[in-house]
Amino acid sequence: PPREPTIAPTAMKSFAAGFLTLVLLSGCAGFDQERHLAPLFSELSLAGGEREVEAFGGAVVLRKSPVDGKVRYWAVRPLISRTERSPEETYWSFLPPLGSHRSTPTDEVFQLLPITRFARQYHEGKPSTWSLLTLPGIYWAKTNDNRIVRAWFPFGGVVEHFLSMDRAVFFLFPLYTKIERHGRTTRHFLWPVFTYADGAGGKAWRVWPLIGNNSWEGRYDRWFLFWPFFSWQHNDISRAAERQQHSWMIWPLFGHSQRGASQSWTGLWPFFGYSTNPEKDFWAWDGPWPFVRFQDPGTSGQATRWRIWPLYSYYEGDDLTSRWIAWPFYNRRTERYTDATKDATNLFPIWHSWDRVDRGKGRSRWRKLFPLFRYYGAEEKNEEFFAFPTLNPLWRLQFIDEHFAWMWELYSNRRTDEVVQQRSWLGLWRREMDPNEDRKSLSGIWARRKYTRDGEAVKETSLLLGLLRWRTTSEGSSMLLPAFPGPGWPLDREVRTLPEQEDTP
Repeated sequence: PPREPTIAPTAMKSFAAGFLTLVLLSGCAGFDQERHLAPLFSELSLAGGEREVEAFGGAVVLRKSPVDGKVRYWAVRPLISRTERSPEETYWSFLPPLGSHRSTPTDEVFQLLPITRFARQYHEGKPSTWSLLTLPGIYWAKTNDNRIVRAWFPFGGVVEHFLSMDRAVFFLFPLYTKIERHGRTTRHFLWPVFTYADGAGGKAWRVWPLIGNNSWEGRYDRWFLFWPFFSWQHNDISRAAERQQHSWMIWPLFGHSQRGASQSWTGLWPFFGYSTNPEKDFWAWDGPWPFVRFQDPGTSGQATRWRIWPLYSYYEGDDLTSRWIAWPFYNRRTERYTDATKDATNLFPIWHSWDRVDRGKGRSRWRKLFPLFRYYGAEEKNEEFFAFPTLNPLWRLQFIDEHFAWMWELYSNRRTDEVVQQRSWLGLWRREMDPNEDRKSLSGIWARRKYTRDGEAVKETSLLLGLLRWRTTSEGSSMLLPAFPGPGWPLDREVRTLPEQEDTP
């Protein structure tokens, strides 16, 4: 039987050699031109003029200023990123959310939770101060009078201006500790067994758990005997008699506290409690704690509380109104500030939302429907952002979305005024539109660029990695030189120009 026709090997080699020659002679995209080869590598002109280099589907990102070419942001996500928030502030994030470093002209803070924290403060005309707290229990600091203090807990050392302490000295904790706070010096031996304090406020002492007295002249006088079984207190001593507090407790059976007309009782602490102030029509009930609590503030100015946990709770006070149903799943809350009001609704983990109205700034809003989409909009900035899906079930945490969302977002769209930025998964689709240009690109396949020059609309198209490119105007179409790998548009965006007009008398 006759054989099927085939292409001779010589012809195939000639075709391949010709095609390769065409590619080599066609021209290459230079370093000042766009190359969209996502997910491997892309260098694009962003809306607004910034230049971006992106590689490995978004794992590596670098953005440069169009003015001076300086790198404003770079990241190897999700491991590390650096952001120049302003000419005077830079922010590093690494192993988010564990590590960060912030630097300004006045201070810098470095921390890697829960291992270490370093902080430095710069003072005009004075030496800088700094402190280091790191595992295993090491504290090292330079004070404002140029002294160095060190500590290694629990072996020994000195710390200053740490937590609420002015100064602390310890040796083989809990063997010996001396703490200075607000003019009072307290010495602990075999903490918490033996304690003696003097200085501001007078003397205090204890032999725990047998007996102890903690007092401050004009403020309080507190005693315990066989702690925690017997205790009594006299607080706010310098105030008028009706504003002083007297309390005692036989733990855990019963306790009582009184301040003027206000009284409270505790039984089987902490499970049952009752408070009342007949002068202000105030009353509150706890029991059994923490499941049930009712509080009617009357005219006291305190909060209103109703709680049958976890079924239902209601709180109103301190410029906050909050209602929970089936805690922790549904919450509706309203927060009131000096110049703003914020309403939030949460159905964990499916729905998160809030609407905020700022006086003089307009409305802003946030929506997240897990795992489908997230949305943010702000009237003042004329800004909107939308992305889907969203695999982060938590509340709005910008640094989490920045470092991780690129892995799973199939599409995102950000609009600010006349700037639109769109991106698909791995950066395969990109759109960067501003008042000067509108650029769209599907990696390696198709790209289009639209702009206006001298009042005339110009459209440029690129196909097949920039091998085939042409420009279309009102006068027709013309071919452009190939730019491999394309699309080959210049990284400097076109500036919209209008046709020159003749002067009229």
